[in-house]
Amino acid sequence: MKNKSYILKSLKFFKDVKIQLIVLALINIVLGIVGFISPIIESKLITSITDSMINNVIFIAIIFLIIKVIEDFFWHFGLTFWKKKVRTKILFSIRKELVDNIFELKLSNFDKYSTGTFQERIKNDPQTIARVVNAGQRYLTQVITKIGVLVYVMCINWILGLIYIAGVIVVAFIDNHIQEISKQKNKITRASDEKVNSLLSEIIRGIRDIKLLNFKNTVKDLISKELDVNNENIIEKDTYDSLMSRFKRIVLFFTVLLVVIVGIKFVDLGKITAANLIVLYLYHGNIFTLMENFSSLRSCLKEYELAVERIFDLCDESKYPKDIYGKTKIKEFKGKISFDNVSFGYNKNKLVLNKISFTIEAKDTIAIVGSSGSGKTTILNLITKSYDVNSGTLMFDDIDINKLSEETIRKNVSIITQSPYIFNMSIKDNLKLVKPNATLKELDEVCRKACFYDYVMSLPKKYDTIIGEGGVNLSGGQKQRLAIARALLKDCKILLFDEATSALDNITQKEIQESIDNISKDYTIIIVAHRLSTIMNCNKIYMLDKGKIIAAGTHKDLLENKEYQKLYKLEIKE
Repeated sequence: MKNKSYILKSLKFFKDVKIQLIVLALINIVLGIVGFISPIIESKLITSITDSMINNVIFIAIIFLIIKVIEDFFWHFGLTFWKKKVRTKILFSIRKELVDNIFELKLSNFDKYSTGTFQERIKNDPQTIARVVNAGQRYLTQVITKIGVLVYVMCINWILGLIYIAGVIVVAFIDNHIQEISKQKNKITRASDEKVNSLLSEIIRGIRDIKLLNFKNTVKDLISKELDVNNENIIEKDTYDSLMSRFKRIVLFFTVLLVVIVGIKFVDLGKITAANLIVLYLYHGNIFTLMENFSSLRSCLKEYELAVERIFDLCDESKYPKDIYGKTKIKEFKGKISFDNVSFGYNKNKLVLNKISFTIEAKDTIAIVGSSGSGKTTILNLITKSYDVNSGTLMFDDIDINKLSEETIRKNVSIITQSPYIFNMSIKDNLKLVKPNATLKELDEVCRKACFYDYVMSLPKKYDTIIGEGGVNLSGGQKQRLAIARALLKDCKILLFDEATSALDNITQKEIQESIDNISKDYTIIIVAHRLSTIMNCNKIYMLDKGKIIAAGTHKDLLENKEYQKLYKLEIKE
């Protein structure tokens, strides 16, 4: 029932190409008619040659040539029409639906599933559907046409027609068994493809670390192992398909052989003419392809079913939860954040945050410190609504976050991580992603605040400098400053820094700290940090341990706390 529902839903992908699909159907019907007539003309040509009727031979040969030219013309026109007018629109429709849906998914999905899972479904599954629609329509038309051929054969001699039908039934029975097994093998192969593509994607993204840390041999072994598994799955599927295809062809061969033997006997008995037997023999190709077309049509339907299932799986909220937002909009967002008795765990049986409560006033600069696993980054995940609280209430400006609209949250909250994602485009284009109509004056202003302006001006192409994939042409500190400038251009009210300076040297860290100091009076700022030197000037510092706030106060206040003292002394020692 679920698959049928998916198939019905998938019809929306073709609403913009209904007319074009009808044109393709008409083209296939013409090709089917040509395929029906050709053996009759061909048999007459053979009969005329054997009877030495030269004038008839020339006339029939010309007609046969015209028919073949028409056939070639419609094949070429159909193929071109499909590629230019239909295929691109179908692919666009499906991929747009997928991309739109992926943007609606909770960010937690991307922590749980590999990027290869989503890449495979955006790239390959739509191509499968487009290919299957084209092939399926052609096979369906040919099946209908060739059933007409079978009816014509029955009219010539019903016994020989029944022999052909018996062959069709046997092959259909075999095919029914094959299709179910083939679908399962196809599922396994697709899953294996996803795993390989995901691993390859990770390797390409991490190629620098792999080479510099000298573990390329380990990675080579890993990818070789996965490729071997993938190849074995493909070989197993292809071998099975090939073996079953050979078996079906043997059945077809014996069917044709039986028709010829019985047909010769009928010619001897005068029940059919030799010309009719030639026609029946020449039609064996049509009967043969009827069985293959029917099998291919069923195979197409199974492929379509699987591809549609995988695409609409992304809509299944039990597997891939979607973001849920309220409708309340805050016109003048101030930036106050309140946690009231909030508990949360990535696994509901194991809490990361346990009934924590605290309030951050608008335009406060606060820090969260604690050992690894204490829940620091989890607090930021809840503020960005990457995850929803299990219990308690998280509020912005005294309004429950779950009641707020997506626009209110996304517009007013930005996060700068330890490794911000920088696109392979110019500095200007990276900045204008958050505000496409930003002026040069606005770019200058945010870059000055982020202590990034002098660096940009030192470049030959300034804002037009291409910075490479992932910002490879920038240092860690420069990427951080670009990310800060981009967040400032967005004109949000809350800025979150998640270990943003932990991988930087002391001088660069000081520069980033200066950037934060420049903007601290205008934003609500939360800094998650290991280095206490980066948060000493914060209005308040919260210390976490095992999901609970164990201390809160200024740096000076917390020096009285033994746990904070340990962290501070350890940093001084380092």
